[in-house]
Amino acid sequence: MACMLKRKSVIAVSFLGAFLFLLIVRLFNEVDLPLVLNCLGQSGAKWLPFSSTHRRPLRTHYGYTHVKTQEPLRLDCDLCAIVSNSGQMVGQKVGTEIDASSCIWRMNNAPTKGYEEDVGRKTMLRVVSHTSVPLLLKNPDYFFKETNSTIYVIWGPFRNMRKDGNGIVYNMLRKAADIYPGAQIYVTTEKRMSYCDGVFKKETGKDRLSEFGGLLSCPP
Repeated sequence: MACMLKRKSVIAVSFLGAFLFLLIVRLFNEVDLPLVLNCLGQSGAKWLPFSSTHRRPLRTHYGYTHVKTQEPLRLDCDLCAIVSNSGQMVGQKVGTEIDASSCIWRMNNAPTKGYEEDVGRKTMLRVVSHTSVPLLLKNPDYFFKETNSTIYVIWGPFRNMRKDGNGIVYNMLRKAADIYPGAQIYVTTEKRMSYCDGVFKKETGKDRLSEFGGLLSCPP
């Protein structure tokens, strides 16, 4: 009888120890979480401990890389608000509803100052055409310093985004990243851009570059 009680106690202590170990690992380390592979290659995620803003694991998007570190974009959204830069937003008075979303996406250099009642005041991510990069650089202190919590995803054809010193847009972005080290600037990879071009051509029957001069985009 004493041996059985002792054995049960050992088992209980072992289970308790294992539970505490797993709890400590989860609290103090990043734990890799597998994701289903997407069409562009491997995806991964990590649980960020003690995070009140990211309870969901962050997905890794390998089609977008940081202009300076070359690290892939890590992002996961629950409820998204994708806000256009159309003048039709004026007078809509949906700013409060937009700001209630967990991820707020804006296009190019669409303003928020002075239009908060209509379009909201928060921005998590801006998708920017290569042709609109000079517009950001006209006011770099605002876009890359004052709002440095915003993630910028820049897309464009390979000829402008190449990293061998001949990509005019990429060179501008790299210079901005050197001046504003806290800026979160990501560029679309050549593979991802080709994929987006293919999707556009398949769905519209038109070649994006020849028809529109590279002015249309595919969302991340």
